[in-house]
Amino acid sequence: MKIAGLSDRYPVAGKELTQKKSNSVKEYSNYLTQKFGCLTPGPNSAVSVTGGLLKKAMADEKTGAWLERELAKAPDYIKAAQESAKAHGATLKSVTIEFGEEYSTMCTLTVTDGGGNDPEIDKWLERVKEKRAEQKKAEKRLEQEHKALEVQDGMYSMEIHGKDLEDLAKKFSGKLSEQTQFNPFGNFDARA
Repeated sequence: MKIAGLSDRYPVAGKELTQKKSNSVKEYSNYLTQKFGCLTPGPNSAVSVTGGLLKKAMADEKTGAWLERELAKAPDYIKAAQESAKAHGATLKSVTIEFGEEYSTMCTLTVTDGGGNDPEIDKWLERVKEKRAEQKKAEKRLEQEHKALEVQDGMYSMEIHGKDLEDLAKKFSGKLSEQTQFNPFGNFDARA
């Protein structure tokens, strides 16, 4: 991801990032890059966010929500530009989208005669689509894991599936070690 004019030395008021507060623009940038595959540039395509917008999105929840919505739609914008060029007998050869301060967006396109799709942009769009699908799978898995461990009236309920008793015991031990914290007084405390 391209970040113009900022380094990780500029801490900003923290914003909730999936259970973790970000203390720097660099952390927030890494979070967005992991969440949105379009921020990993391809040879003929790139989506970037200015440092000023990153800083503003960290400090303002509304701006952060807008940025994430727009980043989610960026591959669709590029696909639409590609289809539009193709419909007019041209080929989209290069595209960059930059999201900046004050909710501004700048798009640079290079179009040539020929009528077709650039294979590099197609590969990039496919990688972005695969990353989006992986992200949705991971979110669904995390949601299921959170449902598996529920706290009700001080009691913990855990659902574990396995092929046999030994498999269940291993999974139970693993889940228990994830959810417990060692206490130096000889017993353990379960974390919520």
